[in-house]
Amino acid sequence: MDAFEQMRLHAEDLTPTELKVLNAVMDNPEGILQSTTTMAAQQIGVSQSAVSRFCQKVGYDNFGDFRMNLMLSLSSSTPTSNSKEDQEPIDYLCDMMRATNEALDKDTVSGLTDRILSSKAIYTAGAGLSSPPALMLSMELLKYKIPCYYMQSGQEMIYMHVASPDDLIVIFSSKNDTQRVLLNVIQEMSPQKRPHTVMVSHAAAHPLRKMADEFILLPTWQTERYPVYIEPMTSMLAFCSILMVEVSKRTKSDPEMLPPIVNGRRRRA
Repeated sequence: MDAFEQMRLHAEDLTPTELKVLNAVMDNPEGILQSTTTMAAQQIGVSQSAVSRFCQKVGYDNFGDFRMNLMLSLSSSTPTSNSKEDQEPIDYLCDMMRATNEALDKDTVSGLTDRILSSKAIYTAGAGLSSPPALMLSMELLKYKIPCYYMQSGQEMIYMHVASPDDLIVIFSSKNDTQRVLLNVIQEMSPQKRPHTVMVSHAAAHPLRKMADEFILLPTWQTERYPVYIEPMTSMLAFCSILMVEVSKRTKSDPEMLPPIVNGRRRRA
């Protein structure tokens, strides 16, 4: 049964607190899809056990089962207006590029470009599947001779030892709190020494959102309601490309190829 039909079927059996969960799901189902039980409880303003009881009351064993059925219901009943049954995979990728561009207003891209070009140094960070876009942005900026350092997971504290208030930190974090230690260290710095932080994410209710100076929300296949899975990292890579177009326009220069590396050493031409 469709998740929305199942929730409506059991609505009369819910307590006031569980009804609060129901209303939150109805108002923002995409936000629930991107959340864990703990994140959903914090977002709604109820206890974690209340979320679990709600899922059981409407017919699911746990929050994971409920979220999976909700995802299937969304993608099958409300597909994106651009999607068609016979649409090719490349069409969905193009749609994601367009959705990413639409999610970024001109002021956001322009303001971030200004900060990139005025920063003394730039640091990028990302763990797991969020690491490729962090590395990509770092490498692309280096092509324009903009000092940028990719902080490998576990080595962030080394770079923060020399960070300054004239620096910029761009953190790619899809939805979890793996960068909590890094942001805690930044928050503990005095305002006069603290670098500017920008978080690029897929979750509007990201648990670390308030710890960043700027927050950029990107789309996923779930928020766009595609009937097929598109790797969430796709929109982060698209974001990097869109940002670099603006950097190229501002610098009025072409990127220079980085020297090839062989066995950790720069190879002579």
